[in-house]
Amino acid sequence: MPTAEESRKLQEQISSKRAQVNALQTELRAINERKEKHFREKTELSERIHSLIEEIKRSRQTRDTLTKDVRQFKQDRDKQNEAVKASVARLKEFEAKRDELLKKHNIKDPTGILRQIEILERKVETDPMSFDREKGIMKQIKELKKKLKDAQEVGNVLKEIRDLSKLTDEQKRVAQESHRRVQGQAKESQERHENLLVASKEIDEIKVKEQQAFQAFIDHKKQFNQKNEQVKQLLAEVHELQAQASGERQEQKERAERKQKETLKERKHSVEEKIKKGQKLTTEDILAFQGADTD
Repeated sequence: MPTAEESRKLQEQISSKRAQVNALQTELRAINERKEKHFREKTELSERIHSLIEEIKRSRQTRDTLTKDVRQFKQDRDKQNEAVKASVARLKEFEAKRDELLKKHNIKDPTGILRQIEILERKVETDPMSFDREKGIMKQIKELKKKLKDAQEVGNVLKEIRDLSKLTDEQKRVAQESHRRVQGQAKESQERHENLLVASKEIDEIKVKEQQAFQAFIDHKKQFNQKNEQVKQLLAEVHELQAQASGERQEQKERAERKQKETLKERKHSVEEKIKKGQKLTTEDILAFQGADTD
């Protein structure tokens, strides 16, 4: 039979272990919050990495398309530049031929002769004048046309030069436009490439943070499991002590009941002796006798 001191110590043990369980459960909640915080952080970083990888894929695809376009535009531009060079070379040939013909026919400005003829012909058509005056102008026109006829070959060359100059100017314009397109596409391609480098660097940095967050999550998970095992062990000990305390209480109750029965039995025997001797029974005797019969 445990003594009162032993029972008191048992209850103290139960209270102490319950306090330890409460303290550990408080620690568990704090550790779990930190654990979940690191897990959320790791998840967010993983999602950011996934987003950046998709962005890199799109940028790489766009960059490759732009790079391909740049190569094609460069080929077009180079062809156009070659056409310009060829036209310029032909233009120089015609200009050299023009200079040669001008020197040969001693004509400095065939275009000026044409303008003089046009002016004189318009004057004959529009201005009122005497017959002699008109005759003089017509003679002048005839002389100019004769001179122009000698320089007809020069006129043809000049026409070729004018036409070729127009063609060359258009070719230059197209070549410049192609060059601008090459520059624009190349610039955008370079920007995409630089974005790829920036995103790749960011991924490397985030991966370090992701690993750190994941390691912190693992560490806190280990702490949580260790503390949780301690809680389970303490709870098992508490249940064992409670069972022990409950058993002692039951034993004490049974002992008290046995003692009460023995007391009632003794008093019943005492009452029976009084009855045999004819002694007077007290109210307490009667209650004790009835209680013993009831039991």
